[in-house]
Amino acid sequence: MADVMRILSRDAFAEVLTEARRRTRTLDPSRWPLLRQIEAQLQFIAEQTKRGRVPHEDDRLRTTLGPLAARNLEDIDPEYADQLEELDYTFRRYPQLPAGPPVRRRGVLQVWSGRETYRKLVLDLGVPRTVGNAHADFVVHGSPDGSPHFQIVWDGVSAHVQAEGSHRLAVNGESTWYGEMANRGWMTAVRTTYRFLVEDRTPPPEPVAPSAAALAALTELERRCHTGHLYAIIDAARSDRALQLVEESIDPYASLYDGEQGRAFDDIAPYLVHLQPGSWLLERLVTEGWGDAWGIYVQSGAGFDKVRRHLRQFLKVEVEGEAKPMFFRFYDPRVLRTFAAVMAPEQRSELLKAVDGVLFERSGPDLRMGVIE
Repeated sequence: MADVMRILSRDAFAEVLTEARRRTRTLDPSRWPLLRQIEAQLQFIAEQTKRGRVPHEDDRLRTTLGPLAARNLEDIDPEYADQLEELDYTFRRYPQLPAGPPVRRRGVLQVWSGRETYRKLVLDLGVPRTVGNAHADFVVHGSPDGSPHFQIVWDGVSAHVQAEGSHRLAVNGESTWYGEMANRGWMTAVRTTYRFLVEDRTPPPEPVAPSAAALAALTELERRCHTGHLYAIIDAARSDRALQLVEESIDPYASLYDGEQGRAFDDIAPYLVHLQPGSWLLERLVTEGWGDAWGIYVQSGAGFDKVRRHLRQFLKVEVEGEAKPMFFRFYDPRVLRTFAAVMAPEQRSELLKAVDGVLFERSGPDLRMGVIE
């Protein structure tokens, strides 16, 4: 199979399948029993995927194009062999192929347990990375004399993991030395749990038609994002889709809630996200969510940990007449625009101690951007 895969979507699958069937007919199956066998299997694959149909698992395991091509065609016609091997490989994993044209998405391995929760390892297509202790590319709970726990490589369809050393892995709940993960798969290695996600994998539930206000806000936010100092605070309680976008991105993020007690509120927590200039996340958040109070934006050059510590102090506030501090949803733009209109100079100064500006959607039909600087 080729080092760089062509089949990264169902549209690409259909295109390569058409080419392989045409090539098979050109070679004349009547002259060679092997080609008649290949032609029959290609016909079967075409029938099983016709008009967007997703083949049943039993049907996806019936083809043998990969082994046939590897044994008989690699030396004679390597390009044709690559086509057949890639079709066989992706047919078996057809449900993992997204609809539409092929897009070279990155993979994301995310730590999902322990003190390093939310850390992400971004995986480029075809580049193997090691994870674990000492000399690994991505050190998790590392010790100076340890060894990597496993290797992972993302091929555009599946993430392949291989144990290194004496520790077995648990991939999607099964103990193994080797395994595969699709989007939102999970694994455990040496007491640490990881999730695997695919960048921008899940499409919006409905077609997106961004408003003029959203496009204007995006232009301004993109200008600020180019500095590398733009953050979003996303309110998971407002939108499951917003959190889904953050998870399926390369952008570093963490809950503003701390510890295991905070993990109990993962589905409704506020999340700080460091928006990366090379990511599509900012565009998705603004075009899909502007006007729906998904969160606010913060500009700061102080660094992720310092910004997070600074913002956490505003999660609770003292209220006159109340015995205990109350939760303050400052990351809700509807709350923030009310607070911005009445905040005292010392409150503004305190808010801006570790940040250079706060940006949020205003109310009204035009949904203009509000700024605290």
